[in-house]
Amino acid sequence: MCLGYRLSDREHNNLAALAAEPLRAQVVCLSLGFAVGLGLVLFCLGFYGGADVKALIFVGLAAPLLPLSGNVGLGFLDLPLVLVVFCYASLLSLVWPLAIFILNLKDALRGHNMFGGIKLSVRKKVWLLFTARKVPLEKLKSLRYFPAERVVFQEGEPARMVVHFVKAETDLEKYFATLEKHQTLYQKGILTSPTIPTIVFLTLAMASLPLLLLNLVFLGANTLFF
Repeated sequence: MCLGYRLSDREHNNLAALAAEPLRAQVVCLSLGFAVGLGLVLFCLGFYGGADVKALIFVGLAAPLLPLSGNVGLGFLDLPLVLVVFCYASLLSLVWPLAIFILNLKDALRGHNMFGGIKLSVRKKVWLLFTARKVPLEKLKSLRYFPAERVVFQEGEPARMVVHFVKAETDLEKYFATLEKHQTLYQKGILTSPTIPTIVFLTLAMASLPLLLLNLVFLGANTLFF
């Protein structure tokens, strides 16, 4: 550069963009690495299926940072977007157990016995009230619910046993075949987990994220200045 030469505004912008490229690449890599790592952990634990992990990775690649992170001086807005979406989706998913509990409460008021044929502690019954529904065995396959029971053998005789957690990638067809083989155990219905795909909550979190960000900005501004 010659002495006395002044850069134009356009040249300043171009140089600033070039200087920012390595930082952008680092941000994208960090976001992608976080999404892949979190997705793999959740997949191995059985909480997420393959489609859910792909959705997390897509979020990590498509929008590494929150869109307001460059304009608002709040530390939490510098978090990777995929982390914010994951936490927000997890909070939204808590509405579903509450809905299941309300439906079970309505059935109980109508005189339906949800736990007939199974001996359970009070703690396990409370857990199932928020996570399981009783349906006829013949409807289980069409509803595509996860069975909350499995067949075990006690002294050579088949018996019912409650399953508190079924992995997202469980082979349901094999599960259904075993239950149908011992359908006499479930003449009055079977406990099931009426799950909603996690990708639904991830989508809702992304769709409602602008409203969440607005609330966070006002909360942060209120904390900082008032």
